[in-house]
Amino acid sequence: MSKLTLTVDPAVIELAKRYAASQEQSLSKLVENYLKTLPKTPTPDEPALELTGLVAELAGVLDDKTISADRAEYIDYLQDKYQ
Repeated sequence: MSKLTLTVDPAVIELAKRYAASQEQSLSKLVENYLKTLPKTPTPDEPALELTGLVAELAGVLDDKTISADRAEYIDYLQDKYQ
């Protein structure tokens, strides 16, 4: 285990201590568990997100130009409709 020094508002520390006690764990364990939930930094060996199933099949079907053109047409349609 390594030590970490944090600067935190005393009122926040008090609330965190009470919450940790209500969960029957130490404040250190509470912070450690929270830090474990943070997303990992992607690396070339381990990408941040792997697409699977239907999402993987649909990824890249539309390019940005198509989306932008369709969006512009839709905005024009709404402006005409509600004027």
